[in-house]
Amino acid sequence: MMRIAVMMCVAMVAAVLPTGPLAWAQDDQGVAAVDIANEGQAMEQAADEANFEQAFVHAQRILGAAGGTIEGRTADELWYIGLAHQYLMGQAMDAAVAAGIAGDRQKVAIRIADSVLCPYEDVRVVSHGERISLSDYLVSGQTVIFDFFSQFCPPCVQIGPYMENLAETRDDIVLVTVDINRPGVQGIDWSSPVAQQFGLRSIPHFKIYGPDGNMQAEGDQAYSIIMQWLQ
Repeated sequence: MMRIAVMMCVAMVAAVLPTGPLAWAQDDQGVAAVDIANEGQAMEQAADEANFEQAFVHAQRILGAAGGTIEGRTADELWYIGLAHQYLMGQAMDAAVAAGIAGDRQKVAIRIADSVLCPYEDVRVVSHGERISLSDYLVSGQTVIFDFFSQFCPPCVQIGPYMENLAETRDDIVLVTVDINRPGVQGIDWSSPVAQQFGLRSIPHFKIYGPDGNMQAEGDQAYSIIMQWLQ
């Protein structure tokens, strides 16, 4: 998941500007007309393609055009204004984690960033050492593989690209990589809350959940199934 340092979204909102289907916003080239609906469609398309850097650009322009009022807006415009706030909130929370926010704030920031920036991706990275509820990441009708991982685990790093390729080429599989390391910890973080939660003693460790949401396999059995899928 990308980590990009950004300003908080509240700092991106311009002064109150004219309302209506077409508003005006200041961009790098000067004052330009911004159609919120068109910008919103472009923002959604960029997010659907996981091009969040471009989605953030559209979000900034939408909020600049919207100004500080929502009165007189159409339903579509209000939708895109709200969505723009959500994307920039996710961006800011992601940046807060990268900057070292700690404690309960870190947990909240990670949860918000993950929910905004990768809610439907075939490959997701979650936890970052904190306790998690696996049920939050199950996808109805999809097989979900949980891969407990650390960047300091050579076998984890070696198999990682193959796991990602499996999820990207199989429409019925979602991969959730559970990073057991807390930010800043060097070496495999065996004492992290998530490692303790699941009693991890070796990694990579896999759990496979079926389309019905029930666990199908774990540990060595899950590894054998995955090896068959990778052949």
